Amino acid sequence: MNMTKIVLTAAYVAFVAATLFAVGNVGQYFDAAAFIFVVVVAGFCVTVAGDESAVSKFGIGAVRAGWLGSIIGIIAIFGSAGFAAGDLSQIGPALAVCSLTVFYGYFFKIGAIILEG
Repeated sequence: MNMTKIVLTAAYVAFVAATLFAVGNVGQYFDAAAFIFVVVVAGFCVTVAGDESAVSKFGIGAVRAGWLGSIIGIIAIFGSAGFAAGDLSQIGPALAVCSLTVFYGYFFKIGAIILEG
C-alpha cells in the first residue's frame, strides 16, 4: 500500500465527513450498533478463502453486512408496536437507523476500492 492510496482514502473520508456536516444534524448518521454490526461481519468475511486481498474481502463483506443489517432492521420495524399502530414518529427514526447499515457498508466498500486500486 503506497502513500498515494492512503492520501486518497483520507481525502475520501474527509469529503464524506464534510458532506455530512454540510447537510446538518451529523448525529443522525452515527449509530454504534449499526457500525459495529457492519465492521464485525465484514471482518468475518476477511477470513473466507479466496484469491482476493483482505481489503477487497472486507469491502465486499461490508456491503453484504450492510444489506443484512438493513433486512434485520426492516423485520424489527415490521414486528414493532409502532408499525402496527401506524405511529410514524417511531417508524421514521427506525428506518433511518436501518438504512445506516447500508450506508456504512458502501462507505467501507468505496474505501476498500480506493485502497485496492
